[in-house]
Amino acid sequence: MTSLTLDLDTSALLLGIDPKEFLEFIELTQLSGVLAFSNSIKVSIFTLAKLLNTTPETLVDWVEDEALSELIEELDEDEYFEGEEARKVYENILRAES
Repeated sequence: MTSLTLDLDTSALLLGIDPKEFLEFIELTQLSGVLAFSNSIKVSIFTLAKLLNTTPETLVDWVEDEALSELIEELDEDEYFEGEEARKVYENILRAES
């Protein structure tokens, strides 16, 4: 299940500010939608969406798109093999695993 809160660092990153600055802002404004636990602070996506003048759906979609983009970038660095070369690489992997 998707969480409806983000940690302080991620929230600050989405807002484009330093986490310490965001914490000061939270404390100064008594920002609603902020959950303070003993070891962490969580910020509601609804609060972040309001601060960014957007909807929670748009915010979640954007975060998901960014995460997918990072995964795609990681795959772009992988080697790709085709045809006979791919078969040989695959056979070598199978031999190494057995």
